[in-house]
Amino acid sequence: MGKPNDDIWTLVAKQVTGELTKEEAEQLADWQQKRPENEATVEQVKELWRESKQGEPFYEPDIEEGWQRFLFRSEQQTVSYSAGTGTTRQSKLRSLVWWPGVAASITLLLALSWLWYNRSPEANWQEFAVVNGETTQLTLPDSSQVWLNSNSTLRYADNFNVENRIVYLEGEAFFDVKQAEGRRFTIFSEGAKTEVIGTSFNLEAYPKMPVAVQVVSGRVAFSSTNEDDAVFLEPGEEAVLTEHTAIVQKREISNPNFRAWQNNVLTFNNTDLQQIAHQMEEHFGITINLAEPALANCRYTATFEGATPESVLTTLSAIGNLSYQQQGKQYTLSGAGCQK
Repeated sequence: MGKPNDDIWTLVAKQVTGELTKEEAEQLADWQQKRPENEATVEQVKELWRESKQGEPFYEPDIEEGWQRFLFRSEQQTVSYSAGTGTTRQSKLRSLVWWPGVAASITLLLALSWLWYNRSPEANWQEFAVVNGETTQLTLPDSSQVWLNSNSTLRYADNFNVENRIVYLEGEAFFDVKQAEGRRFTIFSEGAKTEVIGTSFNLEAYPKMPVAVQVVSGRVAFSSTNEDDAVFLEPGEEAVLTEHTAIVQKREISNPNFRAWQNNVLTFNNTDLQQIAHQMEEHFGITINLAEPALANCRYTATFEGATPESVLTTLSAIGNLSYQQQGKQYTLSGAGCQK
């Protein structure tokens, strides 16, 4: 797991003591997003700080002696990591130098660094990637189940389920998290942090797109990685975090088929044909054209399990006196349509 350099230690210390400026918060967020282990570093240091405030015996260092020892260890320390390639890379941390004007105390910084180096073993990383058009199901070391959508990557450290349960997601996944007493399950994804204990939910976090989470069971805490105030979501609720704001928008789930990619079930409840066509296009990767504008006014209520484009369109055609033609992945629906 990555170790912060001197500037980052300063920013982390100022964050946990509430003294971080907006510009410094942006600098810390940028460093966190460069590598997944960077994000884990900050999260675990913050966790150690929370533990120390809850009454755990906290390290009381001899400042001068401790600082010199910390510098020496940092000089000699090597970082080992892997990103699922089967190879391990090693690189020496550069020497830490003294920083001027740090707002947090030297004692705090030494205590955090002492706890970090003594309680956080180096970890290799497991990575699972899914190519376009495919999905896969994974079982994590804590027995939690994860379904990965296409063009998605999930990674976690080898020490997952030892002291914490932290994963990193790029893309979309459905999680069925097993409850583990006293240990949260945390997902970092595109500037968002999702924390649960035992629950099931869908999380969509593709690059340069809004991050969205929909809760099926249990309770989910959702926030920006730069904010400590989380929005709590119950079953049937979703939240969205856009790239350019730290404000989380909470609402009822707007798309009943948000997990169709995972369970292959399409549900329409008095849904107009235009919206049905749009959801089918997203789910099946096809194009559906309506030959007459009035077709968009027709509404349907139906549930399709294990559906194919042909089975859905055949059923809709039988119900609504329609017909369709297919050319490759393009479908054209024809019929008289409906009045508004």
